[in-house]
Amino acid sequence: MSEHPATYPFVSIVIPMLNEIDAIERCIRSIWEQDYPQDRIEIVIVDGLSTDGSRERVKELKQIRSNVVLLDNPAARTPVSLNIGARGSRGDVVIILGAHTRIKGDFIRQNVTCMHTMKVPCTGGTQINTGESYLQQAIGYAMGSRLGIPSAPYRFYRKPRFVDTVVYAAYKRELFEQVGYFDEELHISEDAEFNWRIRQAGHRIYFSPDIVSYYYPRKNLRLLAKQFFNYGILRINVVKKHWDAVKLLHLLPPIFLVGSALLAMLAPVFTLARHALVALWAIYLLYVLLASFSTAQQQRCYRHLIVLPAVFLVMQLSWAVGFLAGIFKTYK
Repeated sequence: MSEHPATYPFVSIVIPMLNEIDAIERCIRSIWEQDYPQDRIEIVIVDGLSTDGSRERVKELKQIRSNVVLLDNPAARTPVSLNIGARGSRGDVVIILGAHTRIKGDFIRQNVTCMHTMKVPCTGGTQINTGESYLQQAIGYAMGSRLGIPSAPYRFYRKPRFVDTVVYAAYKRELFEQVGYFDEELHISEDAEFNWRIRQAGHRIYFSPDIVSYYYPRKNLRLLAKQFFNYGILRINVVKKHWDAVKLLHLLPPIFLVGSALLAMLAPVFTLARHALVALWAIYLLYVLLASFSTAQQQRCYRHLIVLPAVFLVMQLSWAVGFLAGIFKTYK
């Protein structure tokens, strides 16, 4: 960008936070390391009244640089935090980040440049999973695989294109005036639903692999199962609001579980059902093994191969159970 810094769009980065003492400083410092003028950036932390020292750490960081803003969200729910942050921010461009994220040094500049050159009001990029422990790294590899979460293509797209949704999107301010704010009845899929409304309003969303963020996934399988169970609940609740948001890839895991349950009930009576159940799970487990080998080969993470099958199983089955549970309940 060759313009004088004063002409750069003012950018607000909104970060929901709840008990993120291990992550929030890393996220904020990655924003401070941007090659975009710091006097054209504000960092809006919206805290759900954290009790682990996160608030105190943010206040300490506010003393270092004045572009950190701390707002409160007593409701402690993500879409409420996003709306508090978006409404309370001053930016011409509003970027949503997660506390578990750090961003590449040109993240903001790449978003602003894409908006200008592609003439779009919403941009985003690729998410690279990383980890500090062996298991966290394996979870990151599985989450980044095309065979792990096929409905999250921003994890593995390699070429720029127009897309349905992006992760950690940058939005022009006027979008909120046109399509409203985030749906506060949702929790995590609020961004997918918001991006759906953007497309329904006739706008396009642009993905660029040059816009890079780094995500630190859950540290163990129990937390991963909880995360993906909630993802499943939230996906079906988006579908209940907008039927045209459903895709075949969303339906395959719950159909597999329902089919398995029906065959299991019939198996004691019908030999054919018993054989079909065994065949169904044999095919699925073969898929998991092939997905694990393929991921290990593509990511050059052969030492993680021993745990990748378990990670894929937890991700996919937890998501499927959550999807089915979400037919009858919403996320609270």
